Amino acid sequence: MHWMQSVAPIEASEFIALAKREKCRACLSERADALTPTYLRYSARADQFIADNVFPTWRTNRERTEYIGAFEKPPTDAFPITYHDLALLPNLFAAISFETGQNYFATRNVISFHCATCGVRVVKDGNHRLLQCALQNADTEITVYEVTSADWRKCKVDMKNFCKCISNDAFQPPGLAFGSAGG
Repeated sequence: MHWMQSVAPIEASEFIALAKREKCRACLSERADALTPTYLRYSARADQFIADNVFPTWRTNRERTEYIGAFEKPPTDAFPITYHDLALLPNLFAAISFETGQNYFATRNVISFHCATCGVRVVKDGNHRLLQCALQNADTEITVYEVTSADWRKCKVDMKNFCKCISNDAFQPPGLAFGSAGG
């Protein structure tokens, strides 16, 4: 992608060490279910990173009036939402523990999983930071630590709910373009 800068391969151990330093609470074990995962570190402007096919692990009901946090909920009952669309729904902020007056930039690191086949990225850590960027239209530079694979089909946590290769777009709410910021 043209917005990715200073792309460098990293070892899995560096990825895990960063997750520990960041006190990442998301399930990172599904990376072991990805077929031949590669690990990357790169920098990007947050506004460019979240512009297309990048999702927080948070999902909503079809009407986008309720936050659904359980990854066990099938993609037919819980729907992805972009950061830009979520920024327009302050009624969901309390459910995801997001406070508009708080500064979420203690660090500028983001942890994501990426499907090299369909292009979907799921942010595993840094969701509050990126929502703050969407809310403020910020072009803050971030450092992304990413697990990339062309095949996430064995995954049983977040990627099964977002990767188009697995979900077959069954979760797309009618009338919404997948990954659109318009919704």
